[in-house]
Amino acid sequence: MTMSFEPFRGDLEELERMALVSYRDEYGLVSYINNYSSRYFDYLFGGLEQRDHLLAAYEEDKIMAFTALIPRRYHFRGEIYRGLLGCLMVTRKEAFRRGLAMGLGAKALELFHKYNYDFALAFLDSGHRTSQMIKKLKVAGNRIQEIKRMAVIFRALDLGQLFAFDGTRWYQRAGMNFLNLDKLDAQSSPAPIRLYQPRDLSACHELLDSYRQKVTLARVFEPEELARELSYPEVAHTLVWEEAGKIRGLINWVLVEHIARFTQPWAWLNHIYLEGLEEKDQCELVRSFLLHARAQKAVAVLEWFKNYYPRQALWKNRFVPYPRSMHVIAGVFNPNLDLTDIPDMFEVML
Repeated sequence: MTMSFEPFRGDLEELERMALVSYRDEYGLVSYINNYSSRYFDYLFGGLEQRDHLLAAYEEDKIMAFTALIPRRYHFRGEIYRGLLGCLMVTRKEAFRRGLAMGLGAKALELFHKYNYDFALAFLDSGHRTSQMIKKLKVAGNRIQEIKRMAVIFRALDLGQLFAFDGTRWYQRAGMNFLNLDKLDAQSSPAPIRLYQPRDLSACHELLDSYRQKVTLARVFEPEELARELSYPEVAHTLVWEEAGKIRGLINWVLVEHIARFTQPWAWLNHIYLEGLEEKDQCELVRSFLLHARAQKAVAVLEWFKNYYPRQALWKNRFVPYPRSMHVIAGVFNPNLDLTDIPDMFEVML
């Protein structure tokens, strides 16, 4: 049958089913992160103007593979560059080894040149099938550079639910119970912490935009773009620390469906600004976030080491290393740009 590579037709329910089956085939019962749910998908792409950046492979009316490219702007060593964040690549189980990933990669390269992007970022799980496609693109002469390796830290919020959720091994359960990793002081706090309101956008934008002067590779937001990431119904949430009418810190997170033995929300940290606060206040803001996430039924929190903010407040709130890592890579099209071995970056994890 003829295979076509074209903009995504919007058959989201079938895409979600395809992704779950494909992931289960590759990883077994390990927790599956459902970035394809209708709610999360709309959070990511509902504001995307360039619909041709959602790419799919079809065999007649059946979707066989998918990937997405999200336009971004980045500040790097004094200059603003036009970039992309590649994410959510998946291929139907029965279509493995039919060249669909390479076909989507070829369509993506057309978009890179059509819109004159400087580079494209992607996060790769070591050993994932997508890694094989990246190797082939590199062998074909494309400039693929490794930016950094990101480790993960983790904070349990409900050990009982977590153990039931993914079948944690007995010695892991014993260790986490012994350390009381889900212990969380729920006493009320007089700290000036509250939920984000739309009127806070300008102040939050100013705080996060300051990272371009401090971080090697930093995301640059349009205000309306940031507004969607700071607050989106049932997905994105933000706490701010406000004193004397001035916002001095913030924590932003998203609730992501993880699927193992059953479906359970986890909280993923996205945007954090703590530098305007004393260390004890940083700890209190993190604690308040953990209480909100637990109230939202999240069983755990994940954060990735991007090295753009101080982490002491997380360690003091019982975050611990998690046995997983990701490689941040870039396809670089600007011949004057070198993104290898960057120590710190400000961008969300997808």
